[in-house]
Amino acid sequence: MQIGLFHSIQWPEGSDQSDRYAQALTQACHADALGFDSVWLTEHHFSRHGIVSDSLMVLAHLAARTSHVRLGTAVSVLPLHHPLRFAEAAATADQLSGGRIDLGIGRGYQPGEFRGFGVDIAEKNAMFDEALEVLRLVWSADGPASHSGTYFSFEDAAPQPRPFQQPHPPLWVATDSPGGLAMCAAQDWGVLLPQGTSLTVTEGQMKRYADALADAGCGPERARAYLARATHLAPTDAQAWAEAEGPYREFLGYADRLRQRGTEGRETGGRSPFDLDADLRSSVLFGSPETIISGLEAIRELGIESVMLFMHMGGLPHEKIMASMDLFAREVLPVAHEM
Repeated sequence: MQIGLFHSIQWPEGSDQSDRYAQALTQACHADALGFDSVWLTEHHFSRHGIVSDSLMVLAHLAARTSHVRLGTAVSVLPLHHPLRFAEAAATADQLSGGRIDLGIGRGYQPGEFRGFGVDIAEKNAMFDEALEVLRLVWSADGPASHSGTYFSFEDAAPQPRPFQQPHPPLWVATDSPGGLAMCAAQDWGVLLPQGTSLTVTEGQMKRYADALADAGCGPERARAYLARATHLAPTDAQAWAEAEGPYREFLGYADRLRQRGTEGRETGGRSPFDLDADLRSSVLFGSPETIISGLEAIRELGIESVMLFMHMGGLPHEKIMASMDLFAREVLPVAHEM
């Protein structure tokens, strides 16, 4: 299995933004030193849920401080970006990292983020489709390209620099719908699965993905799925749950309030990536190394070869996170890499 570190850099009440950034960057660099395969950042705006407003800028910074981890966005909210600017920013980060960027893209779900930028959340699906069309156009063109669409129009644009990886960094799409999975299967794009669902729900998502691959004439070996999972390790299950359950539940509650905030009579943010009704024990990886290995084995049995670990949750102290990472690297990572 491939193991990544997933980060949003939350900003809990009473904490300092500079401290939170310093801790997060330390953890990301530590993941590189420990032998993790990737580091992923998610984009958020206008709240304490996450203060990574420009994930590609932060990843470019990490490119200079790391040596081997791949650096991914999980996700960049495409309707909130002009696709030409996004193409240039992604290519710049790809150049600075020597071709280590993975581009995870999604439609977004928090109404406050769309209102803040003056974007109608009801248009997010159409905007996502057109922005993706623009990205594919400019990354495949040999010279300047033009586009006239509903949301974006331009003439003779040739975004620079060009990506280090040709024709562009690997694309990953946050989706589990039949249509989205069919698109990923047909285009050989990766799939980013939501982190807060039970294994039963994840199993259904992977079955739909397998059907999409079969419809595209591909076998299961073509599957490329990354699953995010809240993760915390300690010497015993009891200690791990005692340390992480409270911070994670606080994180989940705040995330759901953001999804619903101010939506009375307006378009909602859509489905949350977190299933608040799920038994946490079926949707997280909290426990001893033995328990975590067992949990990863269950994920691997579903055909998922890549997992990104969400370890920096809520107010969980930095020292506890670093200890959890060290224990994972020592006791679990060698086993996971052989799965």
